[in-house]
Amino acid sequence: MATVVSIMNQRRYRKSYDRPDRMNSDGEGDQLWVFQPHLKHSSRMDSHGSDGSKTALDTIKSSPSHLSDPLSPCSGCSIPIAHRCNLLTCERITINVSGQYYEIWASVLNKHPETLLGNPEKRLQFYDRQRDEYFFDRHRPTFEAIFNYYKYGGYLRRPDPVPDDIFLSELDFYEIEKDMIDKYKREEGYVDEVRILPENPIQRKIWMIMEYPETSCFAYAIAIVSVIITVLSIVLFCVETIPSLKKECNEGDPVNFAEPFFILETICTIFFTIEVLLRFFSCPNKLQYFKDFKNIVDVTAVIPYYITLSNSLTSQSCESSKSSTSLAFLRVVRLVRIFKLTKHSAGLQVLILTFKASVEGLLLFLVAMSVCILLFSSAIYYAEHELADSQITSIPDGFWWAVITMCTVGYGDQVPIGVWGKIIGSICAISGVLTLAIPVPIITENFNKFYAHKTGRGRM
Repeated sequence: MATVVSIMNQRRYRKSYDRPDRMNSDGEGDQLWVFQPHLKHSSRMDSHGSDGSKTALDTIKSSPSHLSDPLSPCSGCSIPIAHRCNLLTCERITINVSGQYYEIWASVLNKHPETLLGNPEKRLQFYDRQRDEYFFDRHRPTFEAIFNYYKYGGYLRRPDPVPDDIFLSELDFYEIEKDMIDKYKREEGYVDEVRILPENPIQRKIWMIMEYPETSCFAYAIAIVSVIITVLSIVLFCVETIPSLKKECNEGDPVNFAEPFFILETICTIFFTIEVLLRFFSCPNKLQYFKDFKNIVDVTAVIPYYITLSNSLTSQSCESSKSSTSLAFLRVVRLVRIFKLTKHSAGLQVLILTFKASVEGLLLFLVAMSVCILLFSSAIYYAEHELADSQITSIPDGFWWAVITMCTVGYGDQVPIGVWGKIIGSICAISGVLTLAIPVPIITENFNKFYAHKTGRGRM
């Protein structure tokens, strides 16, 4: 179906019947549309004082032969060859949005019966019988996007100058389908937070305090304390490795539980343990609790301390409590506490949402990077393997050189020494710059969308 936008609202098709949405409609749907290109708005009256479309219609009705033969034009009228329309297929609607006129086939609007414009009964309240148009005193730039939504099959795109809140309010006014609005919000980076609360009032109160800091002053204070203790725990983890502050532990020495680092770490761990227990006790769904990454981080952060403590109490030896390789790894696992900050930092949440939304672009980058690494490592090997001082001994050995070269780091531990190897190395470096540029626009666009919605800067 075609659509027409006309400022002058000049109609070449004139109807020989009253519109069904007028109050004086007779409800007949089998009358014809008459094509009159030679008639003007100012001269539609014939010599008998009747409307020109009515005269043409009488001519058609008096000459039924053209209806039986669709290939022959009627005599005495200007109807196109083989053109016969009924109410459902050729009704054209004029929409006036704050002075801007739009024309569209009614059948196009009727494809969306749940919307304001697609439902004849809903749009009837905005009909101007005198001007034969639907008038809306609404935001014109937004209606451009809504008009294209009807015209091109249901795709919503917000115009750049239109703020988010105005665009969404207009979508609500025109009653656009909810699934399309949800799809638009997902594409624009909106994150709908569904709050599932426990039924027990005590559990609900604890869950609100531990999970939603914005609900009360006490919950906000708990969140601040959690952030401070998390940062303190990370600082302790880093500071205790400084040689001047690190206490040597000889074999046979007992465990010193009065050590300042141990006391501070114990205090932090006790707080985290209480926090984990309270959140697990008050959570509305125990199974969903362990599916949340933040909860897994909370549990993982406290486990290494208790394993180290149990080993120290069992052996009563300072050396044995720290010499195990597995326990050394568990001490590194404590660093996952930094991810706890994502619950209270909008910036970190924006970064996580950005990378989630950019997964497809990052996968494309990894594929392109892998192909280039394989290609250039193979090329550099065959270009250098016959040279006596070659530093590339195999194709897998060339993977490292290709990665460092494409990332423009250039450690210099492996370099080509031949002419062809240097040429391949130059091409590899240039290709690396182009490959690294692939995910940048995708990540930037997603970050801007999430940042605007998270900070409210997309609103007016």
